[in-house]
Formats: sequence, C-alpha cells, structure tokens
Amino acid sequence: MMSSQTASLWLARLTILAVAVLFTRIGLRFITDPLQAAANSGFSLDSAIGYTNARAGMGGFPLSFAAILWFSLLSSRRLRQALALIATVAGAILTIRLYSVVQDGTLSQSVHILIPEVAILGISLAVLWMDGRRREAQQST
Repeated sequence: MMSSQTASLWLARLTILAVAVLFTRIGLRFITDPLQAAANSGFSLDSAIGYTNARAGMGGFPLSFAAILWFSLLSSRRLRQALALIATVAGAILTIRLYSVVQDGTLSQSVHILIPEVAILGISLAVLWMDGRRREAQQST
C-alpha cells in the first residue's frame, strides 16, 4: 500500500502533468492553426497581424507556462512552486473570466469553460495543501 506522503507526491506530479498537457495543447493549437483555434474560442482573425498576435499571445503564453511546468516535473523540489504557479495562473484566469461574464453577460456561453477552470484551481490548491502537510510530516520525523 502506498503511503500518504508518496501518494501526495504522485498526486502533485499528476496535477502538474495534466495542466502541462492542457496548456501545451492550447498553445500548439493556436500556433499551428490560429484561425480554427480562434473560431473555436468564439472570435475571428481578419488580418495577418491578427494571426501573428494569436500565435504569440494565445499560443506563446500557454506554451511558455507549459514549458515551466514540464521543467518543474524533473525535480521534486520544484513541485510546490509549480503547484503554486498553477493556482496563481488559474486564479487570475478565473477572476478575469468571472469579471468578463458579469461585464459581457456571457454566463451561459462560459459555463463549459468555467467548470474546468474552477476544477484546476480547486485541485491545485488541494494538492498544494496536501504537499504542505507532507512536508510538515517529513520535517517532524
């Protein structure tokens, strides 16, 4: 049977891996096919600079975030920082999305994305808390 400390480490890695895969897919989708990715997200591109900005902004930022997470998986010392980064990014995205929903009246169109964003934030915070408990237990032994 796996100890709770070992399970906590693997849950942290699994969470980071899942978010790294998600943001890699988002980034690559916008880099390789910005027109379709934009259309799937509810906006359109109508100029060459629009394509460039979609690739850089909507592709580059998620891919950069994913790269940091992939790198963090290489060391158990970086897991906590990666989880904190996920919680920070997810919290900022969720806050901005909720503000936008109120400002733009897009709740019904946004529910399908709000649910996974809340889940990512909740899971990252829960795993971060579990990792803190694991570290406390290690220090007390």
